[in-house]
Amino acid sequence: MIVLCAGGTGGHVFPAEGLASYLKKRGHKLALLTDSRAMNFVNYEYFDAIEVLNISRNNIFVYLFTMLKSIFKGLLFIRKNNVDIVVGFGGYPSLPGMIAAQLLFKKTLLHEQNAVLGRANRFLQRFAKGLAVSFSPTINAPGTAVLTGNPVRKLVRMAMATPRSKDNEKFHICVVGGSQGAKLFSEIIPKALELLPEALQQQLVVTQQCQHEQLNDVKNIYDRLKIQANLESFFSDMPGRLRNADLAICRAGASTVAELTCLGVPAIFVPLAISKDNDQGENARLIVNAGGAWMINESEFTPPSLAQLIESTMKNRKILAVMSESIHHLAKPSAAEDLADWVESFLQDSYL
Repeated sequence: MIVLCAGGTGGHVFPAEGLASYLKKRGHKLALLTDSRAMNFVNYEYFDAIEVLNISRNNIFVYLFTMLKSIFKGLLFIRKNNVDIVVGFGGYPSLPGMIAAQLLFKKTLLHEQNAVLGRANRFLQRFAKGLAVSFSPTINAPGTAVLTGNPVRKLVRMAMATPRSKDNEKFHICVVGGSQGAKLFSEIIPKALELLPEALQQQLVVTQQCQHEQLNDVKNIYDRLKIQANLESFFSDMPGRLRNADLAICRAGASTVAELTCLGVPAIFVPLAISKDNDQGENARLIVNAGGAWMINESEFTPPSLAQLIESTMKNRKILAVMSESIHHLAKPSAAEDLADWVESFLQDSYL
């Protein structure tokens, strides 16, 4: 059995699922160790077993108690199953499963999604047999790290294979908020679009992820401006919608960045200001430096600044074609398959 350990956010679980989809096809038994947050969206078909390891960070004493309890659960799970190798995808909930594997002398591997080696992976990598990274360079990663890219979901791979289908008379904007971005975007973006000339407003088609409690307020603004808008708290088909977008406005989480590179969608990145080690800022910076995106810091993300950028882009759409090529040039669509090959190479070593 191959065990994958991942934090409970989509940024950690989606790459784990990308790897799992290929390993499952190749006949491997798989398990996932994560926390309860992932139960809302994890794809159960990939895994023969899922163990929930919850850690509370209310205070240091509760954190240590729940960490030790989760390590013990991880030890029992790994001992009970015929585990060959354990792969960690970062996030603090990945720690107990990975520590348990190392205590049992199981072979461990790591994958880092961001352009900065995360704190959990930084702690674990000194004991791991190998580290795969998504960006070159990755800050704090050792020179022995292998560049595989960041695996994307099956839905993204399906969208990549679908021809673009959009009305070129319109300008399609996709706003991907995420749990930590939708509130800010719902407050700023409608106000920014309100500042555009009316002729440009009539060209817009907006697909926007909003927090549920903000949906009506945002809808009222777009209705008043007569802007065509599709608003939901969650889009299950967002990769398909991004495929036909002219521009994305989003955070710069690793999975979002990987999906945009594969789909070739230029973006305005607004990195999460409180992200540890500025990982989102570093993710965005690499894309901006390659000419595939703009970046606006949270402190500068205002309706006037955003309106000015969108207006200049709508009046010079040729720049988006160049940016689309630039961001797509960074894509690693075979990342999941390459990562699966890399993991299997360590399994082969075990069988020699």
